[in-house]
Amino acid sequence: MRNRLKIIIKNGESIKVYHDASDVSVLPKSKLVRTFTEDGSLIEEFKLVDKKIRLDDSLDNDETEIVVTLDVKK
Repeated sequence: MRNRLKIIIKNGESIKVYHDASDVSVLPKSKLVRTFTEDGSLIEEFKLVDKKIRLDDSLDNDETEIVVTLDVKK
């Protein structure tokens, strides 16, 4: 079974992809995005510029992947 969640963080030319929701936190009121290690330690914090959510269907596998794209800046 493949991942069904993809979180893409775009910071200018830099793009990082995460597949576990516990690796990324979005704080909409304060407009912050934080990334974490597996043990929950903070790695980086960004300012949220824009967010998009889409569903990618794979009819061959009968699955849908949730793709969250976060445009950020330092």
